[in-house]
Amino acid sequence: MGELDRLLKLTKKPLPPLPYLVKETVETLILKGEREFLSLLETKKELKDFILNTTNLPQFRKDNPPVLDIRKAVLILGEDLVKSLVLSFLSHKLKKTTFNEFNFDLFWARAIANLGLSNLLSSHIEAYPSYLHIAAYFMDYGILVLYQIYPEGYLQVLKLKKLGKTTLEAEREVFGVDHATIGAEYFENYNLPRRFVLDLFFHHRLTGLPEEIPQEVLYDIKILHLIDLGVGVYFSQKKEQRYENFKSLCQEILNLSETEATVLLDALPGMINQFYEILGYETYKLIPYTEWVKKKERKLKEQLQQIEDQTKEEKKLLEAYKQEIAKLLREKEILVKQLEKIEGDLKKQSIFDPLTGLYNEEYFLLRLKEELLRAKRYQRVLSALLLEIEKGEELAETYSLKEEERFIKSVAENLANRLRRVDVVVKLKNPYRFGIILPETPLSGAMVVARKLLQILETLCGKIFNLKKSGFVVAITFDPKKINPKTEPNVHVILKTLEKGLEILKEKQQRRILSMVVDKEIEGA
Repeated sequence: MGELDRLLKLTKKPLPPLPYLVKETVETLILKGEREFLSLLETKKELKDFILNTTNLPQFRKDNPPVLDIRKAVLILGEDLVKSLVLSFLSHKLKKTTFNEFNFDLFWARAIANLGLSNLLSSHIEAYPSYLHIAAYFMDYGILVLYQIYPEGYLQVLKLKKLGKTTLEAEREVFGVDHATIGAEYFENYNLPRRFVLDLFFHHRLTGLPEEIPQEVLYDIKILHLIDLGVGVYFSQKKEQRYENFKSLCQEILNLSETEATVLLDALPGMINQFYEILGYETYKLIPYTEWVKKKERKLKEQLQQIEDQTKEEKKLLEAYKQEIAKLLREKEILVKQLEKIEGDLKKQSIFDPLTGLYNEEYFLLRLKEELLRAKRYQRVLSALLLEIEKGEELAETYSLKEEERFIKSVAENLANRLRRVDVVVKLKNPYRFGIILPETPLSGAMVVARKLLQILETLCGKIFNLKKSGFVVAITFDPKKINPKTEPNVHVILKTLEKGLEILKEKQQRRILSMVVDKEIEGA
């Protein structure tokens, strides 16, 4: 029992047959002559239409009238090219659509490349056997047979290849046999010449061959191995290794120099890409090996340049970091001196409002500047509020001055008690205005505080005077990450912006709270 029969029995699958057109074409090309081949083209409509359509493509006919006679088409294209086109066309009869990692299109693109390199080699070898083109085209067909017999098994082969095993090693591990053996046994079923079958059987073996192998078969095997290496330069991940082996075997078999072997290999894409365009395999178009090497070298140079540029940039960043550290240390020294001066100035003047006991406006400006500098230094968010009692001057006109003062003190006390210990509440010179500094508070948090303060104010108005009074609050947020780091925060500009916000609220009378963010425009105002 052969290995193919063993697998068929094991999987309980029938032998996947060759389509009749494929079988008849292969038999004609191997076993029959030129007359029978022309007869095949004339009688098989699919082949005839394909060759005529190809002949009438612009690259072959340009502006000449279309060709309708198949014999004339063969004369125009040349018999060798027509045979290669017919063989390549058979791939459409043998491929299938899959929804897994097995790729029929990739398989046949490589098979067509095998056929192309076989044609190129024939010009360097006298009496090149015509069936060797067919052997080159079908030498890996055993892969398709194995996949069709046991698809899951061949997917396992693909996984083993990703782990570093060769195709033959992975196939033998999964199936106990490789595709070369299966392919040979498969075509033996069609009673093809023994030499053709042996070529397929041994095409991956250059060592350990039986002594009884005829010399002509041994030579065929070397040619097929050379084709496999050459096409592997384009389809294998190990291109450079395949290229070196290809050059060595070219020297051994054909006595070609390294330059001649490279020229031969570089000629393959120009020939095969036409086939790919005609047959719909454009995805697998090849670029000459020397061009690929140059492209790889350019990419390597670009990568080295990127590394060099990155190294330079990192050195610049490191130097900039050192300079920034030195700058921050200088700023720290300046800040320390400024704080010492502020502390001295505060000792020289009263910093509290006599009526409410809160900090006064002078302290507000000093503290706001200090907090702005700290926010910028440590890249922290800072918010400030400006609150004004609505029409506060009417309180003194309607009630007594004493009642007005009692109300303002009550507002101050409630504001101070409802905020965090780190927050700063001040009584401004305007008798009806309060300022609040909210360290490390974003705009959203400032808006929450603003609404809470309005609620407190409205509650006090109703409780003390039984009036439905409220107030206006402007919130502004200083986020050092969103402004030019070279811009110094200006306390007076921020205060003027807050005051302008109050004017807008009082003028529009549409809402009670206005929010703003310090940006480049405000800082440059």
